[in-house]
Amino acid sequence: MPYTHKLLKKIRNTINRYHMLKQGDKVLVGVSSGPDSICLLYMLREIMEEYNLSLHIAHLHHGFRGSEADEDVRFVQATGDSLGIPLHTEYADIPSYIKKARLSKQAGAREVRYQFFYRVAKETGANRIALGHTADDQAETLLMRLLRGSGPHGLSGIPPVRDKIIRPLIDLSREEIMGFLSERKIRYRIDSSNRSTVYLRNKIRIDLIPYLAKEYNPNIRDTLMRNLKILRDEDMFLDQYIKKIYPGVVISESKESVQFDVKRLSSLVDPVRRRILRYAVESMAGEEAVLLSFKHVEDSISLLDSGEEGEIHLPGGLIAKKERDSFGVYLKAGVVTHTPPYAYPAAMPGDTVVPEAGITISTAILEGIPDDKEGMEHGRYKACFDMGKFSLPLTIRNRIAGDFFCPKGMGGR
Repeated sequence: MPYTHKLLKKIRNTINRYHMLKQGDKVLVGVSSGPDSICLLYMLREIMEEYNLSLHIAHLHHGFRGSEADEDVRFVQATGDSLGIPLHTEYADIPSYIKKARLSKQAGAREVRYQFFYRVAKETGANRIALGHTADDQAETLLMRLLRGSGPHGLSGIPPVRDKIIRPLIDLSREEIMGFLSERKIRYRIDSSNRSTVYLRNKIRIDLIPYLAKEYNPNIRDTLMRNLKILRDEDMFLDQYIKKIYPGVVISESKESVQFDVKRLSSLVDPVRRRILRYAVESMAGEEAVLLSFKHVEDSISLLDSGEEGEIHLPGGLIAKKERDSFGVYLKAGVVTHTPPYAYPAAMPGDTVVPEAGITISTAILEGIPDDKEGMEHGRYKACFDMGKFSLPLTIRNRIAGDFFCPKGMGGR
C-alpha cells in the first residue's frame, strides 16, 4: 500500500515537527464527509494505538443544502460506527445567524463551526482539535492573501498549530489524499457548493490555479507550497526571536502603555523593529491590531528615527508617541480598546450615529467622480466608493473575527 505508507510517514513527520500530539491525547476530529476530513479521520485511526489516542468525531450540520446536508450527517454517523469512534453532531441555523450578525455565508459558517468545535472539545475533555486542511488549501490561501495585499505574516498561510487546533494533513497534497482514498477504497462525499465560483477560494482553485499551471508554470502548486513553507518557517522564526528579545527592548509595560528603550530599539534592523512594534500593538489592541497597516508601522519607525517629538494614530485607540528620549505605544485618554459589538443600517444619504464607537458617519450620493472642488478631497476620515460595485443596504459594524480589509495602495496583513 504505497500511498498509505507514504502518507503515514509524512503525517508522522508533520506531527513531530510541529509537536501536534503527545502520548494519551484526546483528539476531536472535525469531519465534514469530504475527502480531506475523511482521510484525516482514517489516518488518525491508523496511528491511534501508536500515540495512545482517544478519538471523537465532530460534525456540524450548517443548515445549508437541505437533504444533501442531512445525508452528510448519516454518512459521518455510519463512518464513525464502522470505525468505533463516537460522533458528536449538532444542527446550526447558520442562514439565520449570518442574517442577524450581518456576516457573509462563509464567515458566519466558519465562526459557528469553530465555536462548535471548542464547545464539544470542552464537553469531551479533548485537548486537541484536528482539522483537515491540506497543502492545496495553503496554496489557495497564499494566492487569496496575495491578491488582497497581505504582508509577510499573512502570506505565511494557515498555521499548522494554533491553540488546540492541529492540522496533520497540512503538508499533504490533494492528489496524495485522493490516491490514498482510492487505494483503500474509502468512500467520501463532495459538497456541491465547492463547485461554485461565487466564492473567491473556489474561483482560485477552479479557475486561477489551472490557468497559471497551463500558461505559466505546470508545477505552480508545488512552487506555491515550497514558497509558503519558507515563508511560514521564517515567520515562525521571527516570532520566536521577537518574543525572546522583546523583554530587553521594553522598559515598562501595562494595559495602557508599552514604553521602549529608545537606544536599544533604534539599534535594531527595520524588520525586527516592525515586528516589535506590531507585537506591542497586538498585546494592547487584541484583534483590532489586524488593522495595523504598513503605513502605520513605517510612520511610527520614521518618528522613532527623527529628531522630533510627535505621535502617530494607530488602530484600537492607540498612539505611537515620541517625547524627548522616550518612545512608546499608548492608549489614548478615555479610549476603550475593545468596543462592544454593534451593527447599524447605514443611512443613504444621511447620518448614522454609532454610540458604541463615539462617531457619526455621514454619507452622500454623488453623480460621477468627485473632485476637490466638491469638498471630497482625500483625507483621513473621507472615502469615496463606486456604488456600482456593491448593493444596498449597507451595514456599519465593528470588526468580527475573519474580516479582512485592505484598501488599494495600502499595506497590511
